Amino acid sequence: MRPETFTGVGYARDRAGLPLEAVEVPVPEPAADQVLIRVAASSLNPLEYKLAELNFLCRTPPVALGFDVSGVVVETGRDVTRVAVGDEVAAMADLNGDGGWSATPGGAYAVAREFLTARKPPSLGFRDAAALPMCFLSAFAGLYEHVQAGDVIYIPGGGGGVGHLAVQMAARTCKARTVISSGGRPESVALARDSGADVVLDHRRDDVAAEIARLTDGRGVDVVFDATYSEQSFEETAKTVRRGGSWVVLGVGPGRTTRVTETPSPVKTILDERGARYVNVNLLRYFSEPATLDGAARVFLGHGMDLAMEWAERGVVVPHVSRTVDSGVEEINAGLRALKAGGGVLGKIAVIVDPELVAGE
Repeated sequence: MRPETFTGVGYARDRAGLPLEAVEVPVPEPAADQVLIRVAASSLNPLEYKLAELNFLCRTPPVALGFDVSGVVVETGRDVTRVAVGDEVAAMADLNGDGGWSATPGGAYAVAREFLTARKPPSLGFRDAAALPMCFLSAFAGLYEHVQAGDVIYIPGGGGGVGHLAVQMAARTCKARTVISSGGRPESVALARDSGADVVLDHRRDDVAAEIARLTDGRGVDVVFDATYSEQSFEETAKTVRRGGSWVVLGVGPGRTTRVTETPSPVKTILDERGARYVNVNLLRYFSEPATLDGAARVFLGHGMDLAMEWAERGVVVPHVSRTVDSGVEEINAGLRALKAGGGVLGKIAVIVDPELVAGE
């Protein structure tokens, strides 16, 4: 029988920020459209430390974090048909619920919506499956309906968690003609290149806008996908879009990167001068504004989760895991501090939550 509670890693006070602490939370009952997963592995995302700092989903602490999960389905809601008890799955846990990091060995549980849960292929390990959901869906939502075969695309930060998946997706599934990326360290540049970028610029040394103008004969790129959460980057990348092109940004967008204050941003003016389309991709909106989570959105995101598993199994879009840590308060805090510092994490940091499940796969 499953326990009534487990000890997660999260925040016990509103807007407490880092460091996270051990928090006792109930093992949730899945709703009609949810599955309960015994968590084997997870990964780290900037969202987690931002939730701890700002609690912008207005949760009542204690809140356990860790929303990328892989593991085994132990219970399903009455309307669930895509997966069954005993299935090995990957999922993005419900952001309005508790995540699956554990402060103690094993024993973590999380609920996920059925459409955000996909069967894990046997050849894909729990660790790598758990490195995909949030970053893959972010890249998928940013590119899948906005990049056409033959496009020239610029993806800054091609060595980051979202960026390296987006580069692979653009080059290998969207069939972009040219993928341009950038990085600030030799390792980031190398990962972006290994992920399929045709050209990788060093943003510390190169005049990126001038180089892109040179590479495109002054025309600019068809699409920019900026997942850097940086106002400085937003201003620079907006200048690289061609007339009538698309500028796609992940998160809350220009002028709002701090979330607590809104500052003037020239991005809209830059895009308007080019007649370029502004596209905002924000997975949080589906949970903070439930009305946006309509049938079309569920189908789209569910399709994304299925493709994440399929493409990883085929080796088309695969996560680069640069570091693997055990699930625990100290280890997770160290990893999140590295993410928050910026520039020091290559690809993804994976978390082994239940060593027995991982060892037994």
